[in-house]
Amino acid sequence: MAEKLVRAFTEAQIWVHKHLIHFTAAFLLTGLPLINSDWFGWIATALGYPLSNLFGNAYSAYSMGLQIARWFHRLSALGLATVIVPYGVLQLFRIREWEIWPECWSLSCLRSGIGELVDYYVRKKRPNFGKYNVGQKLWTWAAAVGVIWMYATGLVLWFKDSFSPATWELAHTLHDIGFFLAVIGLAVHVYLATMIPEHRPMLDAMFRTGTLPEEFVKEHHPKWYEKLKAEK
Repeated sequence: MAEKLVRAFTEAQIWVHKHLIHFTAAFLLTGLPLINSDWFGWIATALGYPLSNLFGNAYSAYSMGLQIARWFHRLSALGLATVIVPYGVLQLFRIREWEIWPECWSLSCLRSGIGELVDYYVRKKRPNFGKYNVGQKLWTWAAAVGVIWMYATGLVLWFKDSFSPATWELAHTLHDIGFFLAVIGLAVHVYLATMIPEHRPMLDAMFRTGTLPEEFVKEHHPKWYEKLKAEK
């Protein structure tokens, strides 16, 4: 008897998520030498070395690499916008179907959700999650706010001549803070997504199949399972 499957992610969601990883990798690689040249100047030197040889001694590998990193950083921002803006607009038409809304909005609900995370990840108890747990929902909203934050501050840095020096300095500081917060958040996200055995089926669904076994959904996401049953 064939295993029953539940559609967890659409082809569009899988496609967008893959490209988010590509552009995020580009942001990290090109952003590190711009933030701290003492630690990551070698990245700029590596990027600039081929062209610096082509132009002889006119430009150092390091200075040319910084310019290359800066422009690749900006081109990555434009590329990401071409992916997430159309996708975000289309998603607005199915806003009621989003699974990232809180089940309730009170502080006690948040405490209860955090308690469920502790029970699931630490005590290994059976969860009572929907499609996403409170941590995954918070991450989604934090990522959305973070993208807006980085684009807003990045535009100020890109068009610095249109803003006052004080505004540019503030945007520079906020952009750097956002970068470090993104690195920390991504590290936690990648660890939880790839290193927790219970998440492996969800990982496979996000990158390959788009589906989950019905029994897995019933066991690990009972609220979502009951919702799907009610919709049927």
